[in-house]
Amino acid sequence: MKKIGWFTTARGPGSYNLFSAMLNGIKNGGIDAKLSFVFINREVRGNQYRMKLIKNAEDNGIPVILFPSDSFMPELKQMDIAAWREAYGEGLRERISKYDMDFGVLAGYMLIFDRETCRRYTMINLHPSLPDTYIGTWEEIVGKVVENNDVQYGATVHLCTPELDRGEPIAYDKFVLDKLKTKFKSKDELVKAIRAEELKREAHLLIGTIRMIVDGDVVLKDGKVFNRRGNRVSDYPNLAESIDAQTNKT
Repeated sequence: MKKIGWFTTARGPGSYNLFSAMLNGIKNGGIDAKLSFVFINREVRGNQYRMKLIKNAEDNGIPVILFPSDSFMPELKQMDIAAWREAYGEGLRERISKYDMDFGVLAGYMLIFDRETCRRYTMINLHPSLPDTYIGTWEEIVGKVVENNDVQYGATVHLCTPELDRGEPIAYDKFVLDKLKTKFKSKDELVKAIRAEELKREAHLLIGTIRMIVDGDVVLKDGKVFNRRGNRVSDYPNLAESIDAQTNKT
């Protein structure tokens, strides 16, 4: 059974839904894994989604680690962001070291990992853009998708590296935007509609990718992606057809 560490900032409904989907996948037997811990890099501060996620984890016997990055060594952060990132990474590693973890999942985790943590641990990240396209937050990315009149949009699960949103892809999902463009004319409305469609699909992408790793169809080693025969994967799978079928059921 694979042991997974779950990393999230848990700032909104997307992060909470991803965590809930993962728990459901484990409970219904679809994923032969356990969550060793949940790591949250923010104080609770009355955030309803953060509170719900923490309660859900604790109700299921999953340890929760709170290590707020926004209040961590602010003077160092202002003077030397690289040194600050390494110092925070050291604190993170100290806190997760007591738990077993085969790989980590970044699901709505709004912080770049330091190099040493990426070197020591295998981490995968859900990123809200198609492979090798945009970087940044979903707000920034979907805004660019609309501004550039892109014909399709989607998300990618990739290996985590210190270089922002540029790790090797593992799997992705995409969908066409023509119907949404026809229905929503203003930029703000279209951005919200595209994000809403992505929110319906991203949990299926992440859980499907995790299942491939847990089942051994995908092997992650030394920052590279291999198939079960030990060959490098260059044509990473598009899970859109499976995700279409799942979202049409709901």
